[in-house]
Amino acid sequence: MALGHPRRAYDAGMAPGRIRRILSRAPMSGWTVRTRVLSMMLAFMAAALAVTGVLTYAIQFRALEERVDRELWQEYSELDLIANSEDASGALLYTTLDELMLRVTESAAPSDDESVLAIIDGTGRYEAQVQDFSLSHQAVLDHVLDTHQPGSSVLTSMEVGDRELRMMIASVRVAGDDSEGIFVVASDIGSQKRLLWQSVAVFAGISVVTLLIAGWTGYLVTGRLLQPLGTLRAATEEITVEDLRYRVPVPEETDDITALARNFNRMLDRIQAGFTEQRRFMSDVGHELRTPLTILRGTLEMTDEHDPGDVREAHRIALDELDRMGRVVGDLSELAAATRPDYVTLRPLDMAAFARSAFARIEKIAEREWIFEGGADVTGDGDEQRLTQAVIQLAANAVRYSEPGTPIRFGVDQVAGPDGPEIHIRVQDEGVGIAPEDQRRIFERFSRIDPGRESGSGLGLPIVSAIAEGHGGVVRLASQPGHGSTFTLVIPQFTEPGGASTQHPADPQPSESRLSAPDPADPRSSPR
Repeated sequence: MALGHPRRAYDAGMAPGRIRRILSRAPMSGWTVRTRVLSMMLAFMAAALAVTGVLTYAIQFRALEERVDRELWQEYSELDLIANSEDASGALLYTTLDELMLRVTESAAPSDDESVLAIIDGTGRYEAQVQDFSLSHQAVLDHVLDTHQPGSSVLTSMEVGDRELRMMIASVRVAGDDSEGIFVVASDIGSQKRLLWQSVAVFAGISVVTLLIAGWTGYLVTGRLLQPLGTLRAATEEITVEDLRYRVPVPEETDDITALARNFNRMLDRIQAGFTEQRRFMSDVGHELRTPLTILRGTLEMTDEHDPGDVREAHRIALDELDRMGRVVGDLSELAAATRPDYVTLRPLDMAAFARSAFARIEKIAEREWIFEGGADVTGDGDEQRLTQAVIQLAANAVRYSEPGTPIRFGVDQVAGPDGPEIHIRVQDEGVGIAPEDQRRIFERFSRIDPGRESGSGLGLPIVSAIAEGHGGVVRLASQPGHGSTFTLVIPQFTEPGGASTQHPADPQPSESRLSAPDPADPRSSPR
């Protein structure tokens, strides 16, 4: 007896179909942050569920087809086993095709959704006694006869009514018998696929419910998390140039929203301080310029143009007031330039040579006993032009508040500071001194302690302070009324004597206020 050699033949129609999903998105313009976050979250969840479902059920459908094929080939193996059965003498038990087909169908035990049919010479002859459905339909017979390949076995698929059948068609021959047999095993794979599709529907329903629950939960959670953003938005609507006092409530949680609220309040503090300073500055500017203009107007109105002496006096007064306004405008321009990042250009500077050069300049300012106390033989990072400007300003102040012939000391020292070596540039006089309550105020713009003595614009010390801050340092003041004053520019050294860099911030910021206590380790900076 000869059986067809196993060979699987799959219909082209059995290739998995492609599923195309088109996701349309509404335009995001005008959406709130809450809506966008929630939409993106739900979109990712929906995509994840869809990908998971597609992959899972694609694998299950593929596994179903492979399992059905294995079961069909199992039936073929049983057919082969029966066909090659022998008696005790070694002879085949079944010598005719009819006997073999009868024995195979009687012993067949089809599983659920399976049926067996034996065809002899093109006629359906035998079927298993217990099976779910019959294959004795003309359409099935026609399809089997058309698909059958003599001497081989194939797998094929067809639809009969509401059933999708997966069939194995095996060619069977018995030696010595001219009849041609076909053994057909069919499995109703359609009913099993319908069960899987029902599972797909259940998964889709559960996914939709999950998305709805997640959407509602996410709506509540994002609303709570983003509530401070709503408060920030309300704050931006409340804040105006006229009223910068509003502050955002800071949540108790320690998260990014809390940090944002704190930073927003700090920003408002800085803006409010800037506006306050700007208003005060403009008021002071107006006052400083209004006075010489008033003097000019009054002088011109009171001048007798027919009196040459009166005209000369008016001319002298007008020039003096114009000079004063010019100094105010120049100092204001200097302060405005101090806010630029290129106001101070740091380069390695020989402090000993700088001290000698600066002293040679200041000793020509006025008749005083100028005392040079030396310069530290170190190299530091500084802007020589700006530091010289600051020293000249401090020396001019010392001259203004001291008597002719009194000593004024100048020196440059290297001092060990809390964060590394520092350069101290000192100007010390023995003049009238400054009262403790005025020592901080003198660094404010247009501030004058003794208007009767002063002839400056009131911007000199603020410019000195700006130069020190540009170097990452401060200005220290030690003074007592009647015992003179010591002004010290304290700047980080930044550079070792050999030129090696030690610490050099990209954007130096003052680590102290512009007025600080004297250094107790330096006796020359203590109050006299």
